[in-house]
Amino acid sequence: METLHAWAGRVYFGNDLQSWAEAVGIFVLLLVVLPAVRVALARRLRSLRPHQSPTALELAIALYHRTTRPFIVAVAAYFALKTLSLPPRVDHVIDIAIQLAFWTQAALWGARTARFMVDRRMQRVAGDQLPTLAILQFVSLVLVWSLAVLMLLSNLGFNITTLVTSLGIGGVAVALAVQNVLGDVLASLAIAFDKPFQIGDELHLDDINGTVERIGIKSTHLRSIDGEQIIIANSQLLQAKLRNFGRAREQRTTCVLTLAFDTPTETLRAIPALVEQVVKSLPSARFGRCTLHGLGAAGFEFALSLFATEPAKLPVADLRAQFTLALLERLRDQRIGFASPGAPVLAQRPEPAAEPDPAAAAAVEHRIAIAGGR
Repeated sequence: METLHAWAGRVYFGNDLQSWAEAVGIFVLLLVVLPAVRVALARRLRSLRPHQSPTALELAIALYHRTTRPFIVAVAAYFALKTLSLPPRVDHVIDIAIQLAFWTQAALWGARTARFMVDRRMQRVAGDQLPTLAILQFVSLVLVWSLAVLMLLSNLGFNITTLVTSLGIGGVAVALAVQNVLGDVLASLAIAFDKPFQIGDELHLDDINGTVERIGIKSTHLRSIDGEQIIIANSQLLQAKLRNFGRAREQRTTCVLTLAFDTPTETLRAIPALVEQVVKSLPSARFGRCTLHGLGAAGFEFALSLFATEPAKLPVADLRAQFTLALLERLRDQRIGFASPGAPVLAQRPEPAAEPDPAAAAAVEHRIAIAGGR
């Protein structure tokens, strides 16, 4: 018994056997408790699903799965070894190890958070925007790991001011060298997040009209109505004044109806109601106005406007064609004629005959009398 007591009282690396046993006990306890806490936290998160937003819940579960077992072991070993009396050099090595483990785990958490946010964004955008978001994911990972490394060096006692200054100067030099490309890349990120347009939208800018086919990292591809492909830099596209017809809730179309000058007045008064009935008979159409604009070169001119209420399903061009055919049938049924280009403007009244001059009449009568005398 005395031999066992003497053996237990021996000192190993500056600590007796009892201190080592307590350290091992703390290590084992933490090694069991920390994973149990992680499992309990996961169950608690799953139980909160009906009461918590899916985004926060899914992110918490993702961070839980990204917590590595080596980090848990490192934390348990750190708290266990801190109960012992160790040489300063060994204690410094332990501090370095726990700093390395902590900031590595923090970088993993930050990278997982950034990836989670980008992945959720990828689920809501078109497939052609995925390269842009992939670049954003890569940039976010670089920033997270760079920040983790800088914080690790700072906590280890290194002066990172010079390093940060050097990185800032180098970053400015690189940005100036590739400012055009970088501007287009940042513009593509702005398009991906702000979404001023998307695949399939019809854009009008200056003298360019086309449908968006692809949104790339540096440029956006449009397909014009004539069939050629138009490639525009993203930065230039955001600086231009865009007209996005793909986001239009309604699209208006106008036309002019010219009727013959011999159309009766009662018929002219009935034209607005007739046009309104024709528009209401068409699907996905709304009547705007129909007014007698005035007298044209060939006849009475009516200004018409109607709206396509679902331009994605029924384009304006198709609606205009349907309206023209339906209006033509209705006017033919009512026997209302269109104006022809060569028709007279209006029937003019005959000019009144000039009154005879009395002096001229007397002169004529005098000539007739002289001729009769002969």
